Amino acid sequence: MKIGVLGCGKMCSAMIARWLDSHAVEKHHILAMTKTVQSAARVHQNLGVQTCTSSQQLISWADVVLVGIKPQQVATVLPPLKALVPSGQLWMSVMAGVRSETIAEMTGAKVIRLMPNTPVRLGLGATGVVWPSDIAPPVQNKLRGLLQSLGVVIDLHEEQLDAFTALAGSGPAYVFYFIEALQAAGQSVGLSDADARELSLSVVQGASALLASGSQSALEHRLDVTSPGGMTEAAIGHLQQVQWSNEMSGALAAALHRANQLAQAAASATDP
Repeated sequence: MKIGVLGCGKMCSAMIARWLDSHAVEKHHILAMTKTVQSAARVHQNLGVQTCTSSQQLISWADVVLVGIKPQQVATVLPPLKALVPSGQLWMSVMAGVRSETIAEMTGAKVIRLMPNTPVRLGLGATGVVWPSDIAPPVQNKLRGLLQSLGVVIDLHEEQLDAFTALAGSGPAYVFYFIEALQAAGQSVGLSDADARELSLSVVQGASALLASGSQSALEHRLDVTSPGGMTEAAIGHLQQVQWSNEMSGALAAALHRANQLAQAAASATDP
C-alpha cells in the first residue's frame, strides 16, 4: 500500500518515523509532499522517504493519502485538488475539528478521520478512528494494522472524535505542562534543576506504570499514598481547595469549543 502524505508536519512525521522503525511500511511506499524544494529536502534528510512538491504527482501515485495540513488551511488547499482525486481514493485526515463530510465534499475522496497523539513516535500512542461505513474489510484490516503499530487504536463515531481529541490527542500536552509545573515547584523548594526534572519524570513514569499494572483505580492509588495528617494530604488538600480537577474539566471544554469553531470555519468554506 502506497501512502502519500499531504502536509508532513510533526504529527505525520511521527507516524512515518514509527512506521519505518517498526517495519510496518517500507520507505519506498511513502511519498511526502511539501511546499518547497527546500522543505522536501529536509523531510527526505530527516525521514529518508521520497518527496515531491506536486499535488498531482502525490495523488496519482498514492493508494491512500494521509492529510496533515493545518485545519485553517483547508479552504485554500483542498478544493483545488478535487479534480485530481480518483473516485473512491482513501484519505486519512489527522486534522482536528474538520469533519469527514467536509473533507469528502471538498475532495471527492472517501475519508477516514484519525486523531493520533505524539507518543505514536514510540509506538505508545493512542489513535481514535472514524471509519467510513462502506470501507472494504480487507482494506480496513490493513489500515488497522498500520495504526496498531503506533499504539492503542479506538474505533469511534464521528461525534465522539472531538472528545477523544480533547482528552487523548491533546493529553500529552497536559502531562508535559504538569511536569513543567512539578519541576518548577521542585526547584522552588530547593532542588536543583537536574534533580527536579529527573524526579518529575520518575514520578509520572512510575505512577503511570503502577496504575497500568493492576486493577486498582487512580483514586485507590492516590488514597494509598495519602496518609491522614501527612504531607501528601496537605498537598492534595491545597489542590482541592483551588479546584484543580475542575480546571481540567474546563480545559477539555475549551478544547471542544475550539474544535467546534474549526469545524464551523471549514464547513462554511464549502458553502456556495
